[in-house]
Amino acid sequence: MLARVPKVSLQAPRGTDFDAEFTAAYLRHISSTLDKITLLALGRHEQPKLSLTTAYLSLSVSRKPTRRAEKELSAWSAGPSAVRAEVAIGSADRPRVVVLGEAGSGKSTLLDWLAVTAARSEFTDQLAEWNGIVPFVIRLRSFPAGSLPAPEDFIRHVWPMNAARMPEGWVHRHFEEGTAVVLIDGVDEVGADRRQEVHTWIGQLVAQNPELRLVVTSRPAAIGERWLNDEGFSDVNLLPMNADDISQFIRRWHEAAERSSILPCDHSELPAAEQRLHNQLATRPYLRTLASTPLLCAMLCALNLDHSTELPHSRMELYRRALTMLLDIRDAKRKIPGILDLSQKEALLGDLAWRLTEGGLVEMTEQEAQHYIELKLPSMPNVDKRADEILQHLLVRTGVLRRPEPGTVDFVHRTFLEYLAASEATEQARIPALVASAHLDTWRETIVMACGHAKRNQVDDLLARILDRADREPENARKLWLLAAACLETVNQISPELRERIDSLIRQHLVPPRYREVAELLARMGHRLLRYLPSTLDGLTEEAAAATVQAAGQTRNTEALRYLSNYAQDPRSGVQDELVHAWQYFDPRRYAEEVLADAPLHAGVVVLGSTNLLPYVGILRHLRGLILSPGAWETVDSLDLLDGVPCLHSVGLRCRGDVDVTPVSRHPDVESILLVGAREYLGARSLGILPKLRRLSLLGNMAWSDLEFLRGLQGLRRLSLGALQEINDYSPLDDLTQLSTVRLSQVGDLREVAGGPWPQVKDLSVVDYLGDDVVAAVAANFPRIQTLALRDQRTVDLSDLGQLPVEKLILDHCQAVNLSGITATSTLREIWLTECSDVDLRPLVGEKLELHLSRRSTYQGIDELGPGVALEWIG
Repeated sequence: MLARVPKVSLQAPRGTDFDAEFTAAYLRHISSTLDKITLLALGRHEQPKLSLTTAYLSLSVSRKPTRRAEKELSAWSAGPSAVRAEVAIGSADRPRVVVLGEAGSGKSTLLDWLAVTAARSEFTDQLAEWNGIVPFVIRLRSFPAGSLPAPEDFIRHVWPMNAARMPEGWVHRHFEEGTAVVLIDGVDEVGADRRQEVHTWIGQLVAQNPELRLVVTSRPAAIGERWLNDEGFSDVNLLPMNADDISQFIRRWHEAAERSSILPCDHSELPAAEQRLHNQLATRPYLRTLASTPLLCAMLCALNLDHSTELPHSRMELYRRALTMLLDIRDAKRKIPGILDLSQKEALLGDLAWRLTEGGLVEMTEQEAQHYIELKLPSMPNVDKRADEILQHLLVRTGVLRRPEPGTVDFVHRTFLEYLAASEATEQARIPALVASAHLDTWRETIVMACGHAKRNQVDDLLARILDRADREPENARKLWLLAAACLETVNQISPELRERIDSLIRQHLVPPRYREVAELLARMGHRLLRYLPSTLDGLTEEAAAATVQAAGQTRNTEALRYLSNYAQDPRSGVQDELVHAWQYFDPRRYAEEVLADAPLHAGVVVLGSTNLLPYVGILRHLRGLILSPGAWETVDSLDLLDGVPCLHSVGLRCRGDVDVTPVSRHPDVESILLVGAREYLGARSLGILPKLRRLSLLGNMAWSDLEFLRGLQGLRRLSLGALQEINDYSPLDDLTQLSTVRLSQVGDLREVAGGPWPQVKDLSVVDYLGDDVVAAVAANFPRIQTLALRDQRTVDLSDLGQLPVEKLILDHCQAVNLSGITATSTLREIWLTECSDVDLRPLVGEKLELHLSRRSTYQGIDELGPGVALEWIG
C-alpha cells in the first residue's frame, strides 16, 4: 500500500505519478497541431497537408559577440558573423536568444519548428542537447491587455481543452529541472506601452528559473538590440534570403504545391512554372529583391503559376496582386459563386484591419468581428447577407482571414493586415490618425503603404505633417525622417516642393549613413537610395564609409554596382570587408568582374562566406589570401571543391561522413585548417607537406587510433583535436617546438601516456576529460601554461593549481568545482566561471584578481568577497 502512495514535495504536492503520461500526451499535441505550414497565396481549400518539418527552410542570422566575455569564450570557435538560426540558438553559451526580423522573415515559423522538433526529440548538431525538453509557445498577440500568463497558465494558452488534466506543478517542475523551453512570439505585436510589462514578465521568468531556455521574436524597430541583454539574452537578426535560399525556397514551395488538390494550373505544368520563375529571377534583379523574405517569395511563386500576366515590379503591386488572387480570381476561375465581390471584400476586411491597427491589436474575437461587420453593412447597400454569413465566407473563402483558435479571428499574415489598414486609412481620410502614430514602430509599415494607396494630395498632406512633427519634436526627429524617406518606396506622386524638402533632409541628416543601423533602414528604400549616395567615399570616416557600402549593397539593385565599383578603390579595411560581404546579394560573376576585380581587398585577403563563390575568386586580381569560412550551416562531404582555388590560406568547413583531407595538401600556402563534424578524417598524413601550416583543428566523431600525422608539422602553433579517448601515445607532439595553444576533447587519462612534457604550450583547453584529477594531469604534462580552460568536467579539484604559472583560469560547464587550491598560486589574475552552478567562492576571500561570473549560475559566499576581487557579471 505504501508503495502506491505518491511521493510529494513542495514542487509536487500531489506527486508526480502522472507527469510522464501527461507530458507524452502534451508533446503529441504539439507535434500534431504545429507540424503544418500554410502556403501563403493559396486559399484555405487549396492548402496541401504539408509538414512544417519537411518544408522548413533554415535561414541565416547575423550575430556578433557584444561582450568581452563572449569574445574570450569563443576564441576557438570564432567564425563568420552570419550563421544559421538553429546554430545561433543552440550555441552552448547562448541558451536565451532574441530573434529580430522584419515582416515575413520567418520568425513565427522558426518558433513552430523549434516546438515540433523539441516535441519529437529530433534535434541534431548544436541543438542536440535540446532533445527531451518540453516546449511552450506563447503568442503575445493573444494578450493585448490584462495579466501576462503565469507558468501554470501556459497550458491554457497552448492546449486549452486539456488544461484541467495537467498535474499540479507540472510546468514548474520542468522549469526547475531545466527541461523546458519557452518560445515567445511577437513582442512587436503588443503596444509600445505594454512592452515594459513584457520585459518585466520575461525577467521574472528568468530570475525564478535560471536554467530555463527562452527564444523571443520581434521586429527590430519594436525593441532594438540588447533589449534583454541584462537577462542573459543574445540578439540575432534574421537576414534576407540569399540566392541559394531563394532557389531552395522555390523548390520546396513547388514540391508542396504539387500536393494541393486545386491549383490555378495543371499539376503537370508545375516543373515548367518553377523553371520559368528561376529564369525570371536570373534576368530581372528587381525580382530577386522582392523575393528576399519567405512571405514575398511565396507570393511570387503563387502569382507565377498564373503566367498570363507579368510578375509585379514593386512590393505594393505584389501585395495588391496577391490579395486580388486570394479574394477573387481563384473562385472566379473555378466558377465558385460568391456572396461578395472583390471591392466589397476589400472594404469589409479593410474595416476590420483598421480597427485592429487603431487598437494596437492583431486579433479579435469572432463576436467582435461580427459586430464590426454589422456596423459596416449599413454603408454597403448592395450587400444583403447577414454579418455571421459574411464572416464565415471571409474565413472560408478568402485565405486572408483565419481562425487561429476557436472563437478568435486574425489575418493570415500581419503584412495583409497592414496593407488593408493602410488602404482603409486613405479611403476614410484618416490622415490625422496616421500622423499622430507616426513615431510608433507598430505603425511604420501601415504608413509606408498608405503612401502607396493615397492620392497625391493625401500623400502631400501626410508627409508634410510628419515632417512638421519632426521639426517640433527633436526627440522623434530621426525616426520621423527615416519614415518619410522610407515612404519614397511606395509613393507615385508628390509635389516638387515636398520632394525637395525630403531630399534635403535625407542629404542633410541621413546620407551618408554614419552607422550600420541607419544603413539597414535606408537600404529599405531600394534603388531610390542610390541617388543620394556619394560618388566616392572621400572625406568619410571609416565607419561611415563602410555603412555607405553596406547601404548600397543591401539595396540588391544592379544600379548599385556602379557605386560599389567606385567605392572598391578605397583601401580601408572596413570598406573592403563590406564590399566582399555584399557579394552575396548580386550575380557572383558580374559582381566579381565589375566590383572586386581590381579592389585592393583587406591586405589582399578575402573571407569567403559561401562555397558557391569559389568559382569566381580567380577574377580578383589582387587576391593574396583566401579564407574559406562559410559558417556552420553549410556542410560538405568532400574537399574536392578546393581543387583549382587560388591563394588558399585558410579553410574552415563543417563536414559530414568520411572526409579525405588530401585536397587541402595541394595548397602550399595554407596556414589554417578548421574542420568540424566528419565521422572520420582520412589522409591526415598528407598535411605534413604543408610548410606554412600554423593552425590545425580536426574535430570529428570517430576516435583517433594514433597521432602520427602530426610529426611533420613542426611549424604548428595551434592544435585542436577531438575524440582522443583511445590515444595513449602523445609523443608526436614532442617535435612541435612552436606549439603554444592546444585544445583537447574527449581525452583519456593523461598521467600515463607516452611523450611529454610540453613546456612550450602556454594556452591549454581541455574538454570532457575522461580520467581523474584533470588539474594534476595538466600540471604533469603542461608545466608552463598561462591560460587554462576546463570545459564539461565532472569534477574540478584545483589543489594542484599552485604548481602552474596560470594567469587566467576558465571553467565552463563544470560540476563539483572546488576553488580551495586557488590560494596556492601567486600568478592567477583572472577567473571566468560560466554555467558552473553552486560554486563556493569563499576561498577567494582576500585574493586580488578579476572574477567573471555567469548570471545563469548560483554561487555561495559572493557577499564575502573582499575589495581585491573585481567582479564582472557576464551573459
